[in-house]
Amino acid sequence: MDHVPSGHFFANSAWLCCAVLAHDLVRWCAFLGGIVDKDELTVTRTLRTRYFSVPARLVNRSGIPRLRGPDKWPWADSFIKALGKLRLLDLAPG
Repeated sequence: MDHVPSGHFFANSAWLCCAVLAHDLVRWCAFLGGIVDKDELTVTRTLRTRYFSVPARLVNRSGIPRLRGPDKWPWADSFIKALGKLRLLDLAPG
C-alpha cells in the first residue's frame, strides 16, 4: 500500500481492486498454462520478465497474425507450450 495514488478512500479502493485483479490474472495464467504447479510459489516479477514481456514482434502474414520472437530466447519452449495450453481452454459460457 506504499504506492496508493490518492488520499481519497474510494480512489484507493479502486486501485486496490485493480491490483488484486492483476495479481489473480497472473496466478491463473501461470497455473492454467502449466508454467508452475498449484503448490509452487508464483513470483509475479519472474513471470513478467520471462513470459509477459516477450521480446517479440506481432507480424501479419497473409491475414494471419503471428508472434515472431528471437531465435535464442531461453524460455521460448515453455512459452509456446503455455500459450498452446491457454489457447485450448474453453471460453466462459455466456
